[in-house]
Amino acid sequence: MKVGFSLALAAFLATAPAAFAADDWSADLMVDATNKSPVYKPLPVGAVTKPWHLCVAFPHMKDAYYVAKDYGIMSEAKRQGVSATIMAASGYEAIAEQIQQIEDCVASGGNAVLVNAVSKTALNNLIAELAKKKIPVLDLGNGVTSDQIAAAALAQYYYAGATAGKYLAEKFPAGSGKKKMVWLAGPAGSQWVEDAVRGMKEAIAGSDVDLVKVIYGDTGKAVQIKLIEDAVQTYPDLAIIGGVAPAIEGAMEMAKAGELKDKKLIAFYSTPPIEQAVRDGVVMATVNDNNLMGSRISVDQAIRILEGKLEVKVASRKFSIIDSGNINTYDRTTLLAPADFKPVFSVEAPKKPGK
Repeated sequence: MKVGFSLALAAFLATAPAAFAADDWSADLMVDATNKSPVYKPLPVGAVTKPWHLCVAFPHMKDAYYVAKDYGIMSEAKRQGVSATIMAASGYEAIAEQIQQIEDCVASGGNAVLVNAVSKTALNNLIAELAKKKIPVLDLGNGVTSDQIAAAALAQYYYAGATAGKYLAEKFPAGSGKKKMVWLAGPAGSQWVEDAVRGMKEAIAGSDVDLVKVIYGDTGKAVQIKLIEDAVQTYPDLAIIGGVAPAIEGAMEMAKAGELKDKKLIAFYSTPPIEQAVRDGVVMATVNDNNLMGSRISVDQAIRILEGKLEVKVASRKFSIIDSGNINTYDRTTLLAPADFKPVFSVEAPKKPGK
């Protein structure tokens, strides 16, 4: 393992995420070549000069991960008094649909675009077109290769995979006995997927975790369950199943039905069912990527760009492990939406008196 990677990993694991209240929050950031600010602080309530309209594009709303991102967008848009149109495509294969949704929102008066891209390259032409029209496009975290992104609220998923991998390497160090693992990575071609795979592989190097297969597929749970069934049949002595949250949720269901015996489960991002499964001892660990904070940061970045006040162009969130040791003490408000929250697709800026 590279020394630089080890030092960076130790550094970002050392600090817990900052908590936020409705009108007063901050978020701990990774400090690197792209960002020198260890803490992100938003504009105060009342600082916005116009009822800006934000266009927010997600790949889908199939799981609690994007529901939490939706909650973060809604919370910060309301806090800052701006409008938001929140759109969900039908999945990572829906490139044309996501592009059309963004174009329609901008045509209806959107001032900025916040996007979790379905593809790292397919939106580049659209981003360039919007840049010419002075419509800033912000990366909500999935990653794009365009050099015309106005700002980014990133979760560097290399470190998500590395956090899970480091946990596994410590659980199963060299000499402890080989443990075969499959990694359900998510949709092939997505930047965050490839980054997480790379981080995981580097972190388990030298341990007794034997990665026998990286498996790609849509993040729908039904697809992931089928992939797990195939993997278990191909590798009957499989010991560890790791990867995307829907895959681990599917594995949890299979374990409950008695289809998986003595399999260790770990996710590199979190949902409420996985969090509960860690609490119940069904999943050994999951990664906290402070997902909800990413949405709040991105909304603030967009407003700062529109107001001419941008300070942190690239804000990379920190990662940490959630396991039996801290499941009852970590700050849930940085990660997951309230249990009773239902997705919201529109936030209206408050009207001024007399308008």
